[in-house]
Amino acid sequence: MKKLNMVFIFIVLFFSIGFVSANDVNQTLENNPEPIVVDSVQVNDAADSNITKSAYLVLDNDADNENIHVGDYVTWTVSVQNLGPDIAQNTKVYDELPEGLQYCYHKLTKGIFNPQTGIWDIGDLKVEDGEVVLNITCIAVTAGEKINKVWLTSDTLNLNDETFEEEEIDVLEFDYDTDKNVKKEIIDRNSTGNPIFLILMTLFGFAVAPFLFKKQL
Repeated sequence: MKKLNMVFIFIVLFFSIGFVSANDVNQTLENNPEPIVVDSVQVNDAADSNITKSAYLVLDNDADNENIHVGDYVTWTVSVQNLGPDIAQNTKVYDELPEGLQYCYHKLTKGIFNPQTGIWDIGDLKVEDGEVVLNITCIAVTAGEKINKVWLTSDTLNLNDETFEEEEIDVLEFDYDTDKNVKKEIIDRNSTGNPIFLILMTLFGFAVAPFLFKKQL
């Protein structure tokens, strides 16, 4: 009888230890799940997307004539060039034309220009695009110093800190007195003839007169 009791106790202890061990294993697995395997290609793509793109953009702003009069035309030349290394995305230039200059027309090599807003939307500017140019022709309606200001923006990091350019010209008043004097001189010259021509004709007359007189004798 004692032997049977010992066997029964041994069996109970055996199953109890096995049940506890299984619970411990399950609890450990629940607390420490298996690591998720990530595709190495996806990891590389995510790392590449975090790299900042950059480009060295050069902005320029010039006028074809720095001294004009009221009523004269002036053409502003605004240019942008991407020296790399990456594409300059969503590149724009804002041109603020000075007061006293009236917009006439424009020409460009890339993008779209809105004369009402002054925004030149270049778009994505590649290194192989070279220098892109915007020409704006205006007529001077008032006198004074005129400064054309331009700003450059891009969604891509610009390695060049010079993103602003300005160009100044002088517009002079139309000199009506000088114009009248010039016109008067032209009218007087036309009415009296060229004085040099008259002198030459007079000398020619004196030179020829003796020969004509001798021939008559």
